[in-house]
Amino acid sequence: MYQKIIKIVLILSLSLLASCANRGPLPFSFDFLKKSADEDIEKISKIRKQNEILQKNLDIDLYTAIALAIENNKDLKVKLFETALADRQLKDVKFDMLPTMSANAGYSGSDNYQSSTSATVGNNDTAGAKGSTYSTSRNRDVVDQDIGFAWNALDFGLSYIRAGQTGDRFLIAKEIEKKSANNIAKEVIRSYWNALSADKLIQKYDPLIKKVKIALSDSQKIEEMLLQKPMDALLYQKELLDIKRALITQRQTLINSKIELGTLMGLLPNQSYKLVATNQPINILDMDLKNMEKHALVSRAELLENRYQERISVAETKVGLRSLLPNFNINAAFTSSSNDYLQNKSNFEFGSSVGANLLNVFRAPSIKKVNEANTEIIKEQRLALSMAILSQVHLANIDFQMSMEEYDTAERYLKVSTKIADQVRNAQKIARFGELELIREEAGTLVAELRRDISFSKMQHSIAQVYTSVGIDITTRDTIVGGTELFAYEIKNKFSGLGKKYIAKVTEPIQKQNPVAKQFDENYKKFEFSDKTFKLEGQGSVQYSARLANDKPLPSWIDFLPTQRAFLIDSVLKGDIHEIDLIVNAKNINSTVEDQFTLIVDPILKSQKDLAKIIGTTLKEKAEIVKASEIQ
Repeated sequence: MYQKIIKIVLILSLSLLASCANRGPLPFSFDFLKKSADEDIEKISKIRKQNEILQKNLDIDLYTAIALAIENNKDLKVKLFETALADRQLKDVKFDMLPTMSANAGYSGSDNYQSSTSATVGNNDTAGAKGSTYSTSRNRDVVDQDIGFAWNALDFGLSYIRAGQTGDRFLIAKEIEKKSANNIAKEVIRSYWNALSADKLIQKYDPLIKKVKIALSDSQKIEEMLLQKPMDALLYQKELLDIKRALITQRQTLINSKIELGTLMGLLPNQSYKLVATNQPINILDMDLKNMEKHALVSRAELLENRYQERISVAETKVGLRSLLPNFNINAAFTSSSNDYLQNKSNFEFGSSVGANLLNVFRAPSIKKVNEANTEIIKEQRLALSMAILSQVHLANIDFQMSMEEYDTAERYLKVSTKIADQVRNAQKIARFGELELIREEAGTLVAELRRDISFSKMQHSIAQVYTSVGIDITTRDTIVGGTELFAYEIKNKFSGLGKKYIAKVTEPIQKQNPVAKQFDENYKKFEFSDKTFKLEGQGSVQYSARLANDKPLPSWIDFLPTQRAFLIDSVLKGDIHEIDLIVNAKNINSTVEDQFTLIVDPILKSQKDLAKIIGTTLKEKAEIVKASEIQ
């Protein structure tokens, strides 16, 4: 009796303790947050070390930058983990189609035997007198074990459909991953060209800003010494400050572009890296607009995602209808017990059963209509999405055309600004212009160069947008296991294979056109090369430029006239120069080509010098012969 009371009290105490349990708000402790922050810092340090190795050993061009972004971008890695999770779920759901197999073991006990007696029941359903003896068929303490399996045909069918739905969700995750990778590649293309421009121009900004500061300081001193009218000095300073403010704003844009590219490549904000120029920018997709539309409707990730979603919805209809079917169960088990009163302590049991909810027959039409309505919604969504995608293809092509126009204009504007700055710089040497005019034009030229680079970046970005709108997967991860350089090489080859090919070659070398300057007027000579010298394919008009063969600018006594494809030589200023080695560059938006030649600027002087050279050589040879004969 005493033991029974103890057991009851113990059970009541445990129940009371469980009922008193309270789970209130539990904020993170400072120590926990500090430990978590330390772990994050340690992980970031590992990333820094990996990046430092990468920085030392890798020159980053456009395609390497794309490869690094696909490999290391943290946002994309989240998509990769989501795809990996969907893959694991796909593998896990296959086990739902297997039969269930279970093993059980248990113990039951009581203070007394579970004994009972019986009474006789008559035909009138009345019990007679209760027997005077009791019997039991069970020990007070019994241990039971069993192992068996059960298979439900309906569950198997539903699990099979669910596995197909999980597979579709995995494919959706893959499409989302592909879309994210291509979007990141598109952003890398824009950021790369901006960052490359930053590397080039940032070195020009600092000296110019320094020059502005010196001019500003000088103006303030002049104002204080009353050497100039106060209003004139203040207006001068105001214009200098406007120039300085514009330069600082543009400089910050350049700095931000490098940080943005580094972030896309998975680098830390304060980590430097080495950019190199890309000798092969991406070209527009070699596909007409009609084929672009067809390709987009077949390959765009959003449409494929919608189609998989439609298949999931159709499968959901099947699940709903099949769940109304009767259940068919098969089971078998091996059991054993320690009960001494059993004749057979171990046994093999098996059986089957069929069961159904007869009211389910009324639910079938409703379930079918709901799922059909859902499927129709998805189809309408796909139609709307298809129209939106076609619009994106057209808009991407329009944007490309506009960006080409913008780049062509920016390129011409830069050339004009450069010429004006050169004119002002030369005029300042003879005091025809002041320091402010020169600073203004140099700043304008620098801003024009930046805008030219930005417009080129926009054009490259618009080309990438065309690829994305058509649904072309440039950043396939099939070769990523081969390393960054191989991955970058594959990306470059894919862009090259899909882009338009533009011919750029010299068809009639200038050297074969008898490059001799002829008298143009009293003081000038002129040479004009043929308009068939170069063959260039691509958009935009052909722009010509010229420089010395050693890559230095033309001297002051020779001018190049691009629209006439001609060189104008000042016969007086050239002095005793009779020939000069030149390079002519011809380029449009998509291609460029150069030709080197020697221009004879004074044929008479050249003939005289050639004759003098021949005479000198002859005299030298005769002198050597005479000397040799004297020795003999």
